[in-house]
Amino acid sequence: MNPIIGITASINIINYETENQSVIMSPLNYLSAVNRSGGVGVIISEGDNIEEIFGILDGIIITGGRDINPELYNQGIHEQTTEIKNSQDEWELLLIDEAIERDLPILCICRGHQLLCIARGGSLYQHLPETEGFENHGETNGKWSNHKVILEPNSQLASILGNEIIVNSGHHQGISDPGDLTIVGKSEDGLIEAVELESQTFLISTQWHPEMILQDSIFQSLIDSARS
Repeated sequence: MNPIIGITASINIINYETENQSVIMSPLNYLSAVNRSGGVGVIISEGDNIEEIFGILDGIIITGGRDINPELYNQGIHEQTTEIKNSQDEWELLLIDEAIERDLPILCICRGHQLLCIARGGSLYQHLPETEGFENHGETNGKWSNHKVILEPNSQLASILGNEIIVNSGHHQGISDPGDLTIVGKSEDGLIEAVELESQTFLISTQWHPEMILQDSIFQSLIDSARS
């Protein structure tokens, strides 16, 4: 059987069939990347039973999305930190902790990358355009740009992608402290763009969105690990 990969989704209030409907949302790109790479993608969302979820999953993707409550890393809320949803933060932190405890293959992307670092004792820059050294890091507010990332040669990620890559950038927050994670990738301005956890069989975390730029080799590696 093909590995079953859980893909986190967010609950948003939109006009869908009726006004102000709570809708579970996740970009199709995640599911498509998993399916192309030989996995079976399953959308999961806060409110799902964690024990039952991990009873069927072979791997998990913590996806991108809204800002994270800075109280989780002992900061006040910056005026540009918006759309916080505490219940999503809490649920996804439980997913991360449980997946690490089980040594389940994990891929964290953008918000997921940031939440992983918080889970491991780290912290964020809340608004890069106002952070010294990162004012020109890349586009924000729904716009996208590209930049170079240098990967550590002995990392899992470098074994998949090589030592130097071009990635997409559309985030206004970034990692200032990775906690106990190992930094394996930085942009040319020094922002932490990728981390791993050496104790895990497979844990890769990226600030960029590999599902958007067809870096299917990352998803293939996740699924290969989930299959083994």
